[in-house]
Amino acid sequence: MDRLEEEAQTSDNCASAPLAPISELTQLRAQFERCWPWLWTSLCEFGPTHNKEQVWLRLASRKAFLWPGKSCAIIGEFILYPIGLRTFNYWLQGGELTELKSLHDGVEAWAKGRGAQQARGEGRQGWLRAMTGEWEKGATVRTKWLIRPPSSSNVT
Repeated sequence: MDRLEEEAQTSDNCASAPLAPISELTQLRAQFERCWPWLWTSLCEFGPTHNKEQVWLRLASRKAFLWPGKSCAIIGEFILYPIGLRTFNYWLQGGELTELKSLHDGVEAWAKGRGAQQARGEGRQGWLRAMTGEWEKGATVRTKWLIRPPSSSNVT
């Protein structure tokens, strides 16, 4: 049984069991490369903010964490606010929605076990309806391009 099958079985047996991200660097790079097309699509939704190597460096330095599925991927990170609030941020999610949603409980249990008091994520309005659990609408994000936005073909 491979890692993904074991984790899927674990999440089926106990929805709130922590699901650890990939930590071994060689496996992390291989899964990152495999999942990059889904992650890149997510990054380009509102104009890319990072290129592939910049995302990789955040993963390799453990500033961000990767949960790959068979047909999806999640990258998350922690945000520590000055008042002490520790938030888990769903930075990037891409691929097949049903599988993505099946990972959320395990990812959030892992984040909670590392001190996260809150989970958050930005994205299209539809994500609020798609996410499982008691999500609330948070702050509205406004974007105004002051210069022509970078083309996604120039960023990769």
